[in-house]
Amino acid sequence: MSFTGEMTGWGVFLMSADSAADSGVVGATGDDSAPVLIFGRGAMTRLVDGRKTATVAGADHELAVGAVGAVVMAMVPGGVARLSLRVRQCHRVPEVSMVPQVAAAAGLELSSFTKCRSWDGYLQGVAQQEFPGPVCVLGVEAVGELVGEVPPKGRPTPKRKRQPPPPPKPKPDPNASKAVKGGWLLVGSSGPVKVTPLTMVHPLDKAVLQQRIGAVMARRAPSLEVRRALGPVVGALLEKGKAGPNGLEKVDRERLKGRLPVAVAWLSQHQLLVRGAWNPKLLVGLRIRHVVTRGGATARTASGTASGTVSGAAGGVRGGGR
Repeated sequence: MSFTGEMTGWGVFLMSADSAADSGVVGATGDDSAPVLIFGRGAMTRLVDGRKTATVAGADHELAVGAVGAVVMAMVPGGVARLSLRVRQCHRVPEVSMVPQVAAAAGLELSSFTKCRSWDGYLQGVAQQEFPGPVCVLGVEAVGELVGEVPPKGRPTPKRKRQPPPPPKPKPDPNASKAVKGGWLLVGSSGPVKVTPLTMVHPLDKAVLQQRIGAVMARRAPSLEVRRALGPVVGALLEKGKAGPNGLEKVDRERLKGRLPVAVAWLSQHQLLVRGAWNPKLLVGLRIRHVVTRGGATARTASGTASGTVSGAAGGVRGGGR
């Protein structure tokens, strides 16, 4: 025999052990003299507080005869809570579909049976119990106190919060600096590029750099004295492939010491030199490579990161970058 449903609150009679053999139903009761009705925790709670005063049970011949006034035991599955009920009404119903009409004739409302909002919802649950034959509409009332405790309502497993999708991977910047053949770095038009006086310019790119410097000088029109200083200094830088005056050898700086301050001042003023080295904007599209000194020996290194940054050792810049 099926048990009652918690939401709809219908009941199923289990007869006492003495009559179980005759009815073909195995009984389970703490009191062998009283039939047992099994209810879910919700229905049992409403029986205790008086909101539930009616139920539908499987019709039993022995119960149907003189059922009014009888005391039955309401239990939750497992028997952890029990409540004595007195039957005040008992109406046999040939078919489950006729329960609403019989209940209305007996003065029982839907709310006396269930929390369902319609008879259809309640009767669907009753039909699932598969009662063999007719059923009974019972009007009941609680007598005595609840024995035991109604088990707490099980909490549903909390749903996992939906994780936001990972951010899209940034696409590589086509204009960023990138490593090219021979350990050189091709300077891009975007992204940081660090240039030091020891940075070397590719021999095949010196002519392009000379044209760019010459174009700036033509626009700025330096004085004759400045031009006389710029010519040798810029020429030495291009010839040696260095990016700044402090990258020149000592002998070259000694040879240019009369012109070097004037040339460096003018080149810095017009942003051709930035922090003692060629402005990275002058080097866009050109190939560069760092040269650092270690213990007095010159060693060539090509360092280009994925972001297009060319890194140079600060200890390799002799005499500072200004």
